[in-house]
Amino acid sequence: MSKAGARFVHADIRNTADIDTFFSAERDIGVVLHMAAQVAFKVSVLQPRLDFEINALGTFNLLEAVRRFHSRAIFIYASTNQVYGALPADLFLESDKRYDYVTPCAGIQETDRLDFLSPYGCSKGSGDLYTLDYARIYGLNSAVARFGGIYGIHQYSMEDHGWVSYIAEMVQRGVAFNRFGHGKQVRDILFCTDIVDAIDKMIINIDKVKGEALNIAGGKGNSVSVLELLEQLEQLTGKKERSIINPMRAGDKLVCYLDTAKAERLLNWRPKISKNQGLSKLLEWIAIKHGP
Repeated sequence: MSKAGARFVHADIRNTADIDTFFSAERDIGVVLHMAAQVAFKVSVLQPRLDFEINALGTFNLLEAVRRFHSRAIFIYASTNQVYGALPADLFLESDKRYDYVTPCAGIQETDRLDFLSPYGCSKGSGDLYTLDYARIYGLNSAVARFGGIYGIHQYSMEDHGWVSYIAEMVQRGVAFNRFGHGKQVRDILFCTDIVDAIDKMIINIDKVKGEALNIAGGKGNSVSVLELLEQLEQLTGKKERSIINPMRAGDKLVCYLDTAKAERLLNWRPKISKNQGLSKLLEWIAIKHGP
């Protein structure tokens, strides 16, 4: 970091030479936030090798570089709720606009079963487990943040990634768009500023979270189905949504929201921005982005 601001270095995390050249030349690396990824479910199915090379091999390359050149640096890995498995359909209740768990709960816990379900889940899950193992075996200050649905301002989303921001923009602009399945699938959503707050607290409290995976998510209180999101966006924008219904995608879970009790206990962290506040902020930004 210079006085003028951040310094951009173009490198490919799949390329060991790129990564080693950078990390071996830098003298003062205190924190590595590993956010680089192939993020699209569809791409992982169509190009599984590319997905593996970026998410699994790329993460391994970064961990190795930190281990070899900056072993005391803090390493935070951005993981995903896609590392958790799906439950059988008979464990869910169906209502008019959503599915939910038969047995009321705060959501999936970090100790629940991992089952990756897709090439994307496999590649991100591999990086997740490698990050935890490097803390255990090599003593790295590494930890994992398992994110729920991420959304917010400055998210340039697309159909296959950033579903909340993508749908919000399509409704705001009055544009037809694809959605998949019945719309009763439920996820929890987390506004971008809450993510930054959580990462800051993970860094500050690395002694508490080293070698740990933490659910960093909106939790049950910020869970929403696709149908509920569409209804709320119509109310906020005054526009009719124009979704085109497609078949359910393979590997799509009926319900997935995360229990954040561990993050609350270790970090004193919980979401501050409700889904209502977050969607309003997002729509304001979309309006500014596209102009009058």
